[in-house]
Amino acid sequence: MKNFLLACGVSLSLITYHAQAQTPQYAIVVGAFSVEANANKFLKFVRSKNFKPVIQRNEEKNLFYVVVQETNDHDAVIEQTKKLQGSVFRDAWVFNRNPAPPVIEQPKPEPVIEQPKPVIEEPKVVEVVKPKKPSPEDSARAAEEKIKAEVAKKIMATKKGTMEKLDYIYFYRDASVLRPESKFAIDQLLMMLKENPKQVIRIHGHTNGNDPGKIIRRTDESTDFFSLKNTIEDYGSAKELSQLRAEQIRDYLIASGIDKGRMSIKAWGGKKPLFPVDDDRAEANVRVEIEIVK
Repeated sequence: MKNFLLACGVSLSLITYHAQAQTPQYAIVVGAFSVEANANKFLKFVRSKNFKPVIQRNEEKNLFYVVVQETNDHDAVIEQTKKLQGSVFRDAWVFNRNPAPPVIEQPKPEPVIEQPKPVIEEPKVVEVVKPKKPSPEDSARAAEEKIKAEVAKKIMATKKGTMEKLDYIYFYRDASVLRPESKFAIDQLLMMLKENPKQVIRIHGHTNGNDPGKIIRRTDESTDFFSLKNTIEDYGSAKELSQLRAEQIRDYLIASGIDKGRMSIKAWGGKKPLFPVDDDRAEANVRVEIEIVK
């Protein structure tokens, strides 16, 4: 065999090289970006944590992945990913380049055995009506109605010096954009400001952790405060994200008729967490607080 390969002008070392150069099946991804420049910024942050990351493009999804490890060992990659998820890279996940197609076994036909047919009286058919499963839209509507009812029960503080968490405020992941169910709480704040025209407030923004990363925000022209339509991907610090989130609430209030001079903003990033960033309750760190200044 060796002589045959040599006779054909094929180098054994070349064959060995190509076998070794095959791309590993699994890659650990710690960040995915639609903008390459943002992926490069995050790459520098990952390097600062003593990793040797690379950027790889997923042509199918048109995303830039920041990869910290590649391997063919399934068990090893799962174990390492779990370790990363317990660190600053909470969103680490495994990309499988060659997922195996599902193997579907065809059922074997059972032998047909004729049984004597006994004379049995046919039972009466009782129709069982199953309850209709609610659609995703119905479920979302019911959740919004529940939040609306809970918000209506609450009376906001108006005394100077009071600091109050704005309940039922939700943002899209990695975004400064509000989710639709947040509108009820912000409208309650709007009503309070309209009923107290001399009141001045400070909006405090908080995030879960201080790591920089992708930030999805509204375009300057957009007036849609509760949708990911007309948004762009940016990159910034946790403090910048908390600033943009507080500004989102302020801008909605301005668009609803409140004077900009009655509102100021304090961005904290992750400097004032309620719980450790790896705690099961860490989502509560992402919050907005309203301080009555005057």
